[in-house]
Amino acid sequence: MESCYRIDNLKGVHLTHHKHILTSVVSLTALAAHYTTVLMAQEKEKAFWTESEVTALVDYLHEHWSECAEGGNFKMVTFNGAARDIAPKKTQGPQKTGKMCQTKWTSVSC
Repeated sequence: MESCYRIDNLKGVHLTHHKHILTSVVSLTALAAHYTTVLMAQEKEKAFWTESEVTALVDYLHEHWSECAEGGNFKMVTFNGAARDIAPKKTQGPQKTGKMCQTKWTSVSC
C-alpha cells in the first residue's frame, strides 16, 4: 500500500522547500501547544456567594421573569444585569459576572 505522504509523491516540490514547510508546521504546532498550556494554567477566581447576594440574585431574576426565554432559561444580558444589581452587596471574592450569576442560578434553581 502506497502512502500519499511520501516525499517522492511531491513532484515539483524541492526537498529544501519541503523541509521548510515541515519545520514551519512543527514550529506552529509547538507554539499552539505552548499557548494552550499557558491558557489552562491561568487560575480563575471562584465566586464566593453570601446569603444576601444569593437572595438579591433570586429577587432580580424574579423581577425580570418576563425576560425568561423558552425552557425557563434567561439570556446572558439578564444575568449581566443581575451581576450589576448585586455588585454593591459584594463582601468577598471577585466581582460577580453574568456567567457566575448564570452558574449560581443553575445550582439554586434545580
